[in-house]
Amino acid sequence: MGLAAGVFLALPVLAEPPAEPVRLEELRQAYQAEVAGKASPVLQKYREELLKLERACAGRRDYTAAAAVRDERLRTEKKLAEWARRSPEQAVLRPYPGGPITLTAKEATSSGGVVFSKDKDALDGWKSKDASATWTLPFPLKAGGYQVVLEMACAPGSGGKITIKEDFHTLTRTITPTKGWDDFTSQTLGTLRVKANATGLKMAALTVEGDGLFLLRAVKLVPTSEAPPP
Repeated sequence: MGLAAGVFLALPVLAEPPAEPVRLEELRQAYQAEVAGKASPVLQKYREELLKLERACAGRRDYTAAAAVRDERLRTEKKLAEWARRSPEQAVLRPYPGGPITLTAKEATSSGGVVFSKDKDALDGWKSKDASATWTLPFPLKAGGYQVVLEMACAPGSGGKITIKEDFHTLTRTITPTKGWDDFTSQTLGTLRVKANATGLKMAALTVEGDGLFLLRAVKLVPTSEAPPP
């Protein structure tokens, strides 16, 4: 039977395939990572100022204020850790996976005549009691004991005594000379107590003998649970 005049068979219209929808979660994560990367330096500075204020309050025995500042610091550290997970390639504070920590001479901030020598790949100029170097510690950092191991060289007749300090605890030791200024060896000084999420490590000269304290290439902090037996 034929179709009546004027009546047409409706055929389906083939539309263009829909564009792939934007994945909201991916977009959100990318945005949060960018924000974290840009804001982390500001939040890190805030954390350092909080730590200074906490110690100042504790120093004048205002423990109520110190506790309030500590709580704010802990909240700030939690936010920093969260941002570091979202944007590890941009974060100022990269998540620390654990294990030994190596702080190199090149990474140090020095004062009192101490300078980084490219030729020796070491901190040189430890000539006075004003000589010191500081390093930023990784975050987050577990509390506990860490063996302090120096990669250093020191000629007989030279050396002296140093202090190694994190935010709260201090280790004082005497440097044992090596066979000469070109004889770099590892010297274990002892165990330093480290507070949870300590921000920095400072090494300072107490006494200097002969031609200088030492040439320092690196400081290694080894958790006592992972340190080899003596």
